[in-house]
Amino acid sequence: MLRAGVELPASCFNDPAQQNQLTDAYGRYTFELNFSQSACPPPENYVIAVTAAPAGYDTSAPSRIIPPTTSAATAPYSVPVCSADAIPATTDRCEAQDTPVPPTGAAATTYYLHLTLSNGQIPRDSQIFNNHIPVDPLLDTTIFVEKKSLLVNVARGQMVPYTITVKNRQGGVLQNMAIVDRLPPGFKYVEGSSRYDGNPVKPVIAGNGTELRWESLDLAYNVTHTVKLLLVVSSGVSEGEYVNRAWVHSNLTSADSGIATATVRVIPDPTFDCTDIIGKVFDDANLNGTQDENEKGLPGVRVVSARGLIAKTDAHGRFHITCAAVPNEARGSNFILKVDDRSLPSGYRLTTENPLVLRVTRGKAIKFNFGATLHRVVRLDIADGVFEPGTTEMRPQWKPRIGMLLSELRKAPAILRITYLADVEDPKVVKARTEAVKREIADQWEEGNYQLMIETEIFWRRGGPPDRRPVVNDGQ
Repeated sequence: MLRAGVELPASCFNDPAQQNQLTDAYGRYTFELNFSQSACPPPENYVIAVTAAPAGYDTSAPSRIIPPTTSAATAPYSVPVCSADAIPATTDRCEAQDTPVPPTGAAATTYYLHLTLSNGQIPRDSQIFNNHIPVDPLLDTTIFVEKKSLLVNVARGQMVPYTITVKNRQGGVLQNMAIVDRLPPGFKYVEGSSRYDGNPVKPVIAGNGTELRWESLDLAYNVTHTVKLLLVVSSGVSEGEYVNRAWVHSNLTSADSGIATATVRVIPDPTFDCTDIIGKVFDDANLNGTQDENEKGLPGVRVVSARGLIAKTDAHGRFHITCAAVPNEARGSNFILKVDDRSLPSGYRLTTENPLVLRVTRGKAIKFNFGATLHRVVRLDIADGVFEPGTTEMRPQWKPRIGMLLSELRKAPAILRITYLADVEDPKVVKARTEAVKREIADQWEEGNYQLMIETEIFWRRGGPPDRRPVVNDGQ
């Protein structure tokens, strides 16, 4: 208790323990002033202040949910006059409320914090009875709030259903509350979709459409309330995660509950954002890289993207990859597709670029065509005896064979396969000789009438290169 803003000394009370007292298990308190002390003369104005409360309650100011009739900021209530005696029949006492049990509704609660007390008629002049003082609960521990979305992945233009669940866990009725929903950027409220406890209730739209408020709600103890609504994802929203936040606000105390969140992920729309890949693998009989009227498709050929997407051609050589890529929205992206040449029919070789890189754009399909045909294979077998010992230089008697080979290759399109049959040669020498022959033929073929493909392979008579590990002397 205070007088003129100063805390009274303990000697001002018949029981010194009454100053800074703690209420009992039922919340009861008692002040009995001793007016014989100079610090607490009669008649004088006194203020009751609540300075501490259990966890979950606010003592920073008088209750804002149930404001006092008088406080330090107002004129005092005169207890000796007792102009608002709740029980007029009790002329020897002044009662603030008509029952020793605290009321449950704000309308029935009258209490005084600023009092004029005197030492006249006892206890009428010096005491006020049934002066029950409410304390506001902190909403972050009092109210349970949960926000959920029935969808996790959504696309632009799609409606997203949300549910907000609210429950008062403190006890009593919390009056004049508001449920607040903060929308993610680019999300908009669908008019007429709001339901509060199953009934259509139109929210107040604030913040240029970014905040919805359901106002003037009374939350009874242990009663679950739900708000259901629909939001639509605007066309300008980018891909990514978007968080919707909801909480309960007290219009009386300006206090807020904890914040509940629901996250959805905006993903590409299969119709408007993805790029579909279509194409063919065909028998390019005339080697012109284009499928002509009489050139059929090749079935069962596998095509693979750089991201591991796989498709196989049908009976007509066609393939299709749905939503193969989501290109950059502003400038598109490169897409790489490759034919697995091991899946081509036996003897077929590609006649077009492989892998093939094309620029793809959102929402547009793009075509990848690959040509392949059955090639004539001309084989050139070489061995150690063709070369000068230990070198890549061909012996003179074998050099004219290169001209004969080129004449054969010019007769019709073909693939040249150079095969080296090795025995005990150094593997490095074998590889260098094979590459030297390949290079010599390629240099002489510069003016050929088609693009010559040269393959190389090495066979070892003994199953592999000779073992060249050093010999260890075992002492024998």
